[in-house]
Amino acid sequence: MNKQQKSALNMAKFIRGQSLLLLEKLNELNLDDEADLCEKLHDDAEKLFLVMAEKFGGEDDAK
Repeated sequence: MNKQQKSALNMAKFIRGQSLLLLEKLNELNLDDEADLCEKLHDDAEKLFLVMAEKFGGEDDAK
């Protein structure tokens, strides 16, 4: 994996983690509609991370 690929994968991993944190906060605030949107965002971020990790051949925690 080259430096640009590693950087892109790290960004996808960060977005995945942050979207999960945001989802937790929205649930704590009982913002159901916003939490539903964020859950979709997190699912998409997770899928993106996994696809990129497979394509680039990296990240142990993609499995």
